[in-house]
Amino acid sequence: MRMLLGLAAFATLLAAPAAAEDADFYRGGWRTGSGEPEVYEFVIRGHEVSGIACTRCADGTTLARIAGTFDEKRGIVFTIRHVNEDGSLAREDRATARLGEGGLVVSGTRAGGGTFAQTMIKDPRGPTPGGYPQVRLPPGSPPVAIVRGDGAGGAGPPAAYVQPAPWRRIGAADVLGVWIGFGVGIEKQYFFIRRDGEQLFGLACGRCDNPYTMGALDHFAIHGDTLEFDIEHQDWGEGDHLPFVRHVVAHIAMNELRMDARRTDMPGRPGIVASLIGPLAIEATKGNAIGE
Repeated sequence: MRMLLGLAAFATLLAAPAAAEDADFYRGGWRTGSGEPEVYEFVIRGHEVSGIACTRCADGTTLARIAGTFDEKRGIVFTIRHVNEDGSLAREDRATARLGEGGLVVSGTRAGGGTFAQTMIKDPRGPTPGGYPQVRLPPGSPPVAIVRGDGAGGAGPPAAYVQPAPWRRIGAADVLGVWIGFGVGIEKQYFFIRRDGEQLFGLACGRCDNPYTMGALDHFAIHGDTLEFDIEHQDWGEGDHLPFVRHVVAHIAMNELRMDARRTDMPGRPGIVASLIGPLAIEATKGNAIGE
């Protein structure tokens, strides 16, 4: 009953358009409610908008880059940059997104001609429950359940980490592709990194069919043997406030990307330290689909 009430409140939140809503009602992930899948992951900083668009997001070949602006009255005006495997621009669509009846109404024009209109929703499944408090947007959304462990505990501390080889000096070509990370089953973490001209962009997801379990990757920088980038938590994450950024510092040895991801708003908090394996070519994920 509590879950049904939560979903009812969630539906009411999106049912009626508002005259003007702040960025917390727009930021983060949206998906189509039916028909052909489409996902938008919006990162909003002031009036600047960036992010990711994809269809079946476990298929890295469908990732495109979003760039635009936000205004409380006009909503989001943005372009969708579809890129080739080498990073060159394949085409660019133009669109607007505005809160309306039933969710977020996205409409625009395709590069090759023709128009499109979509009504996007926040995923009713919400973020994956965990053993810690989480917060989510938009305002008024139901709380995320806390899953309690069995109390059995582990078998002792993990073995000390030993890198497989010296960290190597890296360039953009060394990080492009798909890095497979921690987690099991459908919730295993995937990091997709692509090129748009001279810039890198990407998406972290796990599971990769729920916008609440996705985060855009941006602000890539490479310095010698060190890779840095941000994971954007716009509409979900642990703790009690949003949005926040998890800044990643990583090194590569052999086929391992060793990362330390720390919240920039909590400098004293321990990071998520993990190994990602890869990279697989983006083309290797072509055809990946979840739940089909």
